Amino acid sequence: MKPRDKLDPESELQTLRDIAVHRPVIEQAKGMVMLSNSVDEHAAFTTLREISQRTNTKLYDVAAIIVATGSDTTIDLDDEAVAAVLAQARETGLGGPFDTGNIETDQS
Repeated sequence: MKPRDKLDPESELQTLRDIAVHRPVIEQAKGMVMLSNSVDEHAAFTTLREISQRTNTKLYDVAAIIVATGSDTTIDLDDEAVAAVLAQARETGLGGPFDTGNIETDQS
């Protein structure tokens, strides 16, 4: 096994900042998937990861779309990405607000 390359302190600090910013949104989205699909935390994360991979959208952006849709708020992503994520969410069986997929973007 190859040892991980060490990041310079500045890069490592930026990585930690990114984690601190993105984790709450991902956790919220996991909770929404858990509630909507009656699944455990692992299955919810797997669902988010699969949507991310199938739509070629960053996991954080998928989570932000899920949270914005579930909380009826706007999001600053392009309409095409939002539509792809919501279509994939419906395909995976997410119900509730994901059935209609109405979300306002700042691009609309």
